[in-house]
Amino acid sequence: MRLQYISRGILMVSMAFVAACGEEHDHDEHHSIAEEACEHTKDGPFVDVTATAASDGAPSATHAHKAVHVTLVEDANDATMNSGFVTFAADEAAEFAFFLSADVAFAITDPSGTDVDIEESADVAECSEVAKQHTADLEVGTYTLRIGPTSETMVSLVVEEAGHEEHDDH
Repeated sequence: MRLQYISRGILMVSMAFVAACGEEHDHDEHHSIAEEACEHTKDGPFVDVTATAASDGAPSATHAHKAVHVTLVEDANDATMNSGFVTFAADEAAEFAFFLSADVAFAITDPSGTDVDIEESADVAECSEVAKQHTADLEVGTYTLRIGPTSETMVSLVVEEAGHEEHDDH
């Protein structure tokens, strides 16, 4: 009888660990940030947000270790295209990598509305689910991300701290 309770307890704890980061995410494996972005874009966990047509009131896309499905809206300057604004809150000064599921226009503005330099934009070869990686140095604060204009109606976004090539903290 006691063994049965112990077995159930072990099973419940094991299930909680598997569910903590989605499907079967092996926390002992060391991933590059691109591999991590690929895994989350493909397997989740997922968060859905709808971008806004203007930067004011843009929803948060700050979700660590999750793929954010950003639904784009009709572009204010071209009704045949889609675009949108979301925000990202950097909780520490660091280099961040923004991974997008499609090769679309992407820009970042700081809390004062000044454009942030994208240090590097590169294709992602690790998987087909992620098309582009954009890297930028951010200070602590909330930034506005502009996605588009594009013909895409939805883009997945994963943000990883670029200085962390290995993730043991999730």
